[in-house]
Amino acid sequence: MKADRPEAKPLSWPSKAGLTLILLAAIGFALYKHTALGPWAVQKITGKTTPQAAAAPTAEAPKEAGPASRIVRVSPANTRVIDHVRLTTEELLDPDFALFDPKAFSLSAPRRLLDEIDRPVLYAELVNTSDRYVALSPKVKIAVFDGSRAVDLRQDWELPARLYPGERVPVALPGGRYERVTEVKTDWQPAKRAALPGPRPKLAVSVENTEAGVGTGTLNFSYRYRYKYVTVHGRVRNDDQAEVDNVRVWISLYDAQDQVSGATFKELRLPKLKPGESAPFEAQVKQYGGNFARVGLVYDATAR
Repeated sequence: MKADRPEAKPLSWPSKAGLTLILLAAIGFALYKHTALGPWAVQKITGKTTPQAAAAPTAEAPKEAGPASRIVRVSPANTRVIDHVRLTTEELLDPDFALFDPKAFSLSAPRRLLDEIDRPVLYAELVNTSDRYVALSPKVKIAVFDGSRAVDLRQDWELPARLYPGERVPVALPGGRYERVTEVKTDWQPAKRAALPGPRPKLAVSVENTEAGVGTGTLNFSYRYRYKYVTVHGRVRNDDQAEVDNVRVWISLYDAQDQVSGATFKELRLPKLKPGESAPFEAQVKQYGGNFARVGLVYDATAR
């Protein structure tokens, strides 16, 4: 036996009104919590700002444009890299700045001589062939080959800080064991340049007289050897307008064939020379080639 279902009664009007109010309240709460419409509606109705509206980001007012920058940005930038030389800001920014042309350097063919205990030593001359510019702080790496073998040599002294047009500076390369020189390679490092008359203090460095002599020595307390040398007597006179200090000289001996037969470098122990003052100097140069016929001299100095 089945029981009949009771018929559903329609909701009364007060129930319908209550249910509608509950749904509207739920929709309003959702809009208030999860969208910007709720805070905006509350602000419009009540005239008060809600915390959510206060925390909402506002559009910033446009800032006034500052002064134009002097920096010019270029993409891609034309990078300028110069190794082994220090440049000032003015030199880097100067579009017309140029280094000393390495093609104006010349290295004479080295001459192989034997020193007082029969060790080989090479002598060569570095020449500034430019007729317009002074080479500032020239540097060169010299590689010497005996056939296919590179000879391990060292450079005895540094070059002048200023090498003037036409000047010939001796380079001594002792060390290593070799019978011949088949090839010489030069790697000229970047050097600045200066127009004549250049920055070097003006000095008058002269050779007054020379004396040839013979010296002796002992190696390992058993081997006694002899060598020839030349004592060079000279004078330095300051023809510049400033006080001069730290005078250095490179002295070369030349034989009758005008080839280098000996050379040396010396920092002269002179007092500070005021304009017009002079002082004598003396230097000994060992002579490994033929007897010398003349003396060559290059100087460098610092103005105070």
